[in-house]
Amino acid sequence: MLAQKRISVGGVTTSYYEKGAGDPIVLLHGAGPYGEAKSSFIRQLNGLSDRFRVIAVDQLHFGGTDYPADRKYINRFDRVDHVIAFIDALGLKQTILLGHSEGSFVAARIAIVRPDLVSRLVLLTASALSPAFGDERDEAWMQACQLEYNYSLPMPTENEYIADWRKNCRAYGQDLEDARREAYWEATARGQYEIFENAPEEESDPRLYTQLQQKHIFPYLDQVQAETLIIWSKNDPTVPPERGLMLAKMIRNADFHLLNNAGHSVQNDRSEAVNGLIRQW
Repeated sequence: MLAQKRISVGGVTTSYYEKGAGDPIVLLHGAGPYGEAKSSFIRQLNGLSDRFRVIAVDQLHFGGTDYPADRKYINRFDRVDHVIAFIDALGLKQTILLGHSEGSFVAARIAIVRPDLVSRLVLLTASALSPAFGDERDEAWMQACQLEYNYSLPMPTENEYIADWRKNCRAYGQDLEDARREAYWEATARGQYEIFENAPEEESDPRLYTQLQQKHIFPYLDQVQAETLIIWSKNDPTVPPERGLMLAKMIRNADFHLLNNAGHSVQNDRSEAVNGLIRQW
């Protein structure tokens, strides 16, 4: 049983999950409605806790963490300070910092601005961090993103949401379904979908989405001191592997691993492989 913990971070009640002992590894989930720590990383909380102190945090307006009073969308750049304050509040230094999807942007930015907090960096299918091709190859993945992240559609019912998730899940388990249902209930009760419906255009338009990367990430990636492990999904049309390789070439101390039979949530679809790579590393 994974118990939800809470801590005040600069006046923001922040929820997180923690299991195990050893070197701390802090896990940062991606975005999208119903995204949060437990459902994103239940197989790391259970699968790595014999070796590490595994900590998965709900970022701003996700999971059990406070929502902004104005109910406005908080983008990945604005989540950085909250996560830094969370790490400081727990008194952690030189953590292994892992980010999935949009969480990878937050993790990389922290490694840039607070290298004292990051001993190693793990990036999982880092869609929010990987560069565009800059040519006609961008059309396919951009179209896939617009289909996947279309918040103009009506909010799905719980059963619709779970049915769609099960269709795309490549390693189904009751552990994941239970966590997904819990995430849906909490997000629905707190009106999270409305925040995404009213999010700025740059959160749904892939051509605008890359602007934060270009300003806050790419100019500084070659300064990242932490050894970096990049693990990518082979079967995610929104982030083709070639973009992951481009990202790996921008980080001087990066290793790149491509896992087959994995969709966007590579840490769930190939949890044993992902956990094994982290252990070996």
